[in-house]
Amino acid sequence: QKAETDFLLSIIMALILIYMVMAAQFERFLDPLIVMVAVPLAIIGVVPTLLLTGTTLNIQSLMGIIMLIGIVVNNAIVLVDYINLMRDRGYSLDEAIVLAGKARLRPVLMTAFTTIFAMLPLAIGIGEGSELWSPMGISVIGGLIFSTVLTMVIVPVVYRVFSSRGERAAKEKLRRKFHFMDD
Repeated sequence: QKAETDFLLSIIMALILIYMVMAAQFERFLDPLIVMVAVPLAIIGVVPTLLLTGTTLNIQSLMGIIMLIGIVVNNAIVLVDYINLMRDRGYSLDEAIVLAGKARLRPVLMTAFTTIFAMLPLAIGIGEGSELWSPMGISVIGGLIFSTVLTMVIVPVVYRVFSSRGERAAKEKLRRKFHFMDD
């Protein structure tokens, strides 16, 4: 129980450190939050997979969750960064989201599939002592299957919602600034 508590603390610390690094890289506070939306999507995939396979939540599955968080965050970063790049190149919000989805789908799928296939022997439990490490493979595979699909849909939607709110606020501020021109 102490080890599981320590791992949960490690997961929380990892999330905080990931956010801080992304905030420094993106030079914004909102984009890392959008990326962090992908983390619960991964957990959504882990729980049913562990239940379906009859695997318990233990140290190895928690280690798998930590690995999974890194992979899922990476996929979301790839997507959000490309949306920002398209916006910087002058594309509208909707155009940038569509272009990023098309351009980054293949790299995200390649990352997910290579990791899933690499974890498959571990999850199946081939070899002596493999039952010890099987929960890690199962949690990574289950989390990646769900999160890859959901990340490509939910992250752009969240990006759109937060960006459109910010744009509306900026336009309203600009309109108020030049209100004297309305008369």
